[in-house]
Amino acid sequence: MCADRSKADSASLEALLNAAVDSIIIIDEEGTILLFNPAAESIFGYASMEVIGKNVTTLMPQPYRDQHDGFLKRFRETGKASIIGLGREVVGLKSDGERFPIFLSVGEITGGSKERYVGLIRDLSEQRRIEDTVRELESRLAHADRLVTLGELTAGIAHEINQPLTAIAAYADAGHRLLTTGNPVSDDEIKDICKRVAKQARRAGAVVSHLRKLASRGNAVKARCRIKPVVQNVLMLFEYDIRQSRVTLKTDIERKLPEVFIDDIQIQQVLVNLIKNSIDALREAGTPDPEILVTAESAEREILVKVTDNGPGVDEELRSRLFEPFFTTKPHGVGLGLSICRNIANAHGGNLRHETPPEGGCRFTLSLPLELIG
Repeated sequence: MCADRSKADSASLEALLNAAVDSIIIIDEEGTILLFNPAAESIFGYASMEVIGKNVTTLMPQPYRDQHDGFLKRFRETGKASIIGLGREVVGLKSDGERFPIFLSVGEITGGSKERYVGLIRDLSEQRRIEDTVRELESRLAHADRLVTLGELTAGIAHEINQPLTAIAAYADAGHRLLTTGNPVSDDEIKDICKRVAKQARRAGAVVSHLRKLASRGNAVKARCRIKPVVQNVLMLFEYDIRQSRVTLKTDIERKLPEVFIDDIQIQQVLVNLIKNSIDALREAGTPDPEILVTAESAEREILVKVTDNGPGVDEELRSRLFEPFFTTKPHGVGLGLSICRNIANAHGGNLRHETPPEGGCRFTLSLPLELIG
């Protein structure tokens, strides 16, 4: 009777192992593979007979291969687990040498004469491919949104480029007149004109260079950046719109802010959207003495960049929907700007949130962690 039950239990266990979607591998205390189910065969590319009796490090690339036996030894001696009883993402090695992402959780099997461990493994390759596709689509969408926003700022941008070009032409004409009047011209006068021409040329060049970066379709690259130049580059685009709207733009950027790990173009995109939304809201509402305040300050482990205006604010019933894709209060808006901006903030390990200041108006706060995220 006991023999029949043992056979039935064994058959049930074998059926369970064969039916399991995730890979199941059992090893002994030395790391020798004792069991290798069909799902493990499928993702690693080995037949069970090829790996049973071998060390489980056969399935690991470096540096995991060299670390594994030490982890087992330390657990046996101290009971301190690196992965046993836990789960984490690591990298597996297929029979053809291909590395691939896996989620590994390991448990200790107790009750036998020898220590044994069971590993449950899930192949994350398809999940990673989907995530990469989503990131690529998000990047394309963010780029399209940048182009739309820059298109809406065309008049102001053209004015900011035209101003220094007009100044350059005026200085060149002045220099030409000095040289053709027949009167003595000092070196200092010529040097002064040349300096003015160079200054205006650099100003026009800075605007063009900044526009090219914002319009580019490059891959996101995070690097150490100071937030003040990022804010200043954005404000450069709005000088014309600010004057035309008669908005008072104030800045208050804390001195000696620590650097943050960001993609500066993406963060500028967020700030462009926020400042443009404020200008539009103030203009449409006809707010008397319209004002926008851009601040940057350090918090415990992050930098907070705030864009605050004294406009009408957001109706209470609409606040919960502000970051929904395709939700907009503008007559001709698409409703993707704030949604994209929050996604950018989240991709940096930060956040973008809305609040109504006590004195009224509207405030958006962009938080950026000081540590590298993603």
